[in-house]
Amino acid sequence: MSIKVSSLFPLPTKEVSKELDSYIKILQKTVPLKAKHSHELKYAIRDLSRDLTGERSNLSNDYMGDPRSLNAYLRYFLPWNLYRLARLFQGLDIKLPDNGVVVDLGAGPLTVAQALWIARPDLREKKLTFINVDRTPKPMREGSRLFEALAGEKSPWRMVNVKGGSTSKIREKAHLLVTANMVNEVSSGTRTPLPVWAEKFCLSMVHKLAPEGRILIIEPGIRRSGRVLSVIRQEFVEAGFPILGPCTHTEECPMSGEQGKAWCHFNYDSEHAPAWLQKLSAQCRLEKDNVSLSFLYVGLRKEEVEAPREGEMLIRAISESFRLDEGGFGQYGCAAQGQILLSAQGGAKTLYPGGLIGMPIPEEEKRDEKSGALIVPLPMRENDRRKREEKAGKPQQDKESRDRKPGHRKDRR
Repeated sequence: MSIKVSSLFPLPTKEVSKELDSYIKILQKTVPLKAKHSHELKYAIRDLSRDLTGERSNLSNDYMGDPRSLNAYLRYFLPWNLYRLARLFQGLDIKLPDNGVVVDLGAGPLTVAQALWIARPDLREKKLTFINVDRTPKPMREGSRLFEALAGEKSPWRMVNVKGGSTSKIREKAHLLVTANMVNEVSSGTRTPLPVWAEKFCLSMVHKLAPEGRILIIEPGIRRSGRVLSVIRQEFVEAGFPILGPCTHTEECPMSGEQGKAWCHFNYDSEHAPAWLQKLSAQCRLEKDNVSLSFLYVGLRKEEVEAPREGEMLIRAISESFRLDEGGFGQYGCAAQGQILLSAQGGAKTLYPGGLIGMPIPEEEKRDEKSGALIVPLPMRENDRRKREEKAGKPQQDKESRDRKPGHRKDRR
């Protein structure tokens, strides 16, 4: 059987890697550090990391207005976010018309605009207006300078910075409405029950859309974010909006992060991040083996999404692979049939997190004892089968076990 796999987080192209590698020069030229800030940069990064990964409701609303925190954010968190978003933007179907409008709520230092420029050269010649909204103007001003240094003065993309929050009224209607690393903050700071908050939030998002607009919500890959996005997803589904990603269906979310359940998030490698950024991370003792995120991509009511063929199920690979007790490798995924355990035995291979495949619905329903997930065996791919046939009879090391990092399911989510 031949399996067609689409990738949600493709590896950076040569052009994308070049832009990310040279971004340190843009930072040094555009926002040079004073001597005192340079000396304590790694400590500022470490402090901000602790604040951001702790209880966010205790985080100051104006933390980006503090020079020490802003320098730490621009030098460390911004580049890592550019890497995360660039990988996502390469794999998403983002279509914007000439004279299109992108509204970025919680824009910070214009991370979305910069990542989109880096990841999508096909959009660089379009005339686009970015309405960047944030409570703190200073990061947006710095982001505008960084974007101009990145894209050049003659870029047809126009930046408009607006001081405000997620509920601010905006005159222009968005062809793409984006929030990145904002929803978890604003939902944590309210006493309103999450479903009630989500209903109001979704309604305010829809009011900001152009007739052909789409909504993209990106959050850290933590349980709290996964739970919030699951509730928001349900609101959009009930309102008749198609979910373009990562979901393959509109059934109940099997990875909602509720009551001990797994939550929908993706981990992918950090080894293709710029070497200078990995070096800085090591100096701060914040090394990364991978990066993670959760996201939700919502389309128009009239949009049609890919549907499985008769007798087929569309499965989105969610987790990284792990060793199974019975041998081989497993990987959790999601489909209309619920949570899936992809089982790779023999010469079969699991998928890259975010991969989308179509598989025949199993004739016999077998469930994983630990998770209750439906077990779907993965066949060997044709290329691997041919290679194995060509090398038949020759002693060789199992490439699958050699290439994969050792791990066990109990060590995963």
